[in-house]
Amino acid sequence: MTQLILMRHGQSVLNEQGKWGGWSSAELTPLGRVQAEAVARRLAESGEAIAALYSSPLRRAWDTAEIIGRALNLRPIPHEGLREINFGQVDGLSLEEFRAAFPEHFARWLDRSDLSFVWPGGERRADFFRRVGRAAEEIVARHPNETVVVVAHGGTIRGILGHFLPAEFGDWWSYELGNCALTRVEVDSSRARLLVLNDTAHLDGGGTHGEATDAG
Repeated sequence: MTQLILMRHGQSVLNEQGKWGGWSSAELTPLGRVQAEAVARRLAESGEAIAALYSSPLRRAWDTAEIIGRALNLRPIPHEGLREINFGQVDGLSLEEFRAAFPEHFARWLDRSDLSFVWPGGERRADFFRRVGRAAEEIVARHPNETVVVVAHGGTIRGILGHFLPAEFGDWWSYELGNCALTRVEVDSSRARLLVLNDTAHLDGGGTHGEATDAG
């Protein structure tokens, strides 16, 4: 089976500010870099045979992946399908700013089962889930029976889990995924199995500071 080690990027400036971060080029905070170094050390010291390192091309994920890549002697491979949801005009807003600026969209956003929901100027939920599912399937197909690290975003990882584990992850939005936390899934052509969810043991309590709701 292929093992995917799914990891959210380190804390970004928008995470620290409690604002939505979609396709913006938000940088890592100093804490975010500390988190990335910590998870890089853990992976390097584990002795696992990691075949490849994939990353969202968005800056906060890419910078996290480069730190990990140096520790593992792997060059990150960018994959456009791993981007966070495109929040459109909500990108960079706080939750309350979103509610005030787009009250009708906000009301629809609250129904997470509404896959026809479209972010104002951004992406449709259903299209996002299809994109993320295709990306995950492509990575698994390229690496049969290997272990692969994937650095992405909260929404992206929830989408991957929902794709491979639809019964267990029907409430896809409710699963906490801290910055630089490790989630492991085994996948083959017939089944998938969750091994670990949101493991932050390497972060000494520094994994989830400043998270914005549902924002990558």
